[in-house]
Amino acid sequence: MKVEITSFSSSFFEYLCGFIWFDQDKLEALMKRYPIGATEQGESIFWHINAENKITNGHIITMDSETGKVYDDSWYYQDGRPTCMFGEHLLGAFPSQTVALVTDELTAAVMSCFPTPYVWLATGKEQTTPTDLFPLVGKTVVVFPNKGEYNKWQETLQAVPNLQFHLSDVMENVQGDCHTIAQMVLSQQPLRPTEEEAALMRMEDANPNIALLVKALNLEVVGVSSIDEDAMKPISKSEVKSEPPPQIEDDEAMKSFLMAQEKRWHGRNPECHKCSRSHEGINGTYCDELHQYVEYGKGNCGR
Repeated sequence: MKVEITSFSSSFFEYLCGFIWFDQDKLEALMKRYPIGATEQGESIFWHINAENKITNGHIITMDSETGKVYDDSWYYQDGRPTCMFGEHLLGAFPSQTVALVTDELTAAVMSCFPTPYVWLATGKEQTTPTDLFPLVGKTVVVFPNKGEYNKWQETLQAVPNLQFHLSDVMENVQGDCHTIAQMVLSQQPLRPTEEEAALMRMEDANPNIALLVKALNLEVVGVSSIDEDAMKPISKSEVKSEPPPQIEDDEAMKSFLMAQEKRWHGRNPECHKCSRSHEGINGTYCDELHQYVEYGKGNCGR
């Protein structure tokens, strides 16, 4: 499998970019704390690095880049080898800091981007054993179980000797579809506006009345077109080109058309236009003797 050890081109980082909170500085700091890679398909790889800064395994997560929903997971090494906790390499760098422990790597990575007094670690598996938690002995640990996993975590933690821990029940009291503390926190974060929404916000900043108009008429921005800067520049008189009027083609069809038009509206009957009993009307030569317009080229009044 061809992978990148560190890469921002993954569904995980694409998901985080949908929130205003995660700017470039926060994402770069996140990558520095936890090297996160990617597969050729854009799946995120959360590397588990031990205290000796060696990769023991990588948890490959398949997730929706828009909703954050996890569809599947697998391991980079599938030979059943033991692995350390996600973020275990940070324990030596922050020896006196309280450890926040969660189940999945995505939650630990997300929560590390918010101002908390913890260093965030994750077991990376649903069935955590007391042996998995031995590196935390002597540390002060706060555990944030996923919704519905409080009792399971309590049994596991009590089996670890000399471990000072506090078990949080914050997720047990959360209403709705949030199952992890990261989902709860992200549900309260404003999303990054789309290109259309950003354009509307700029217009509202320029003219607050636009917001009232949009609300009153229930309007929405359906597209944004770029402005051609050259088209917005003033045009000098010297740049204005005067073009001659279009020339009528001198062909037989056009001649016939013009002649017919001349006959109907402005033509003269060559035999009648000098007659005292005729005059030129709007539709040609009018014969006062016949009380009608006469055909072009014919004198049929009998005079």
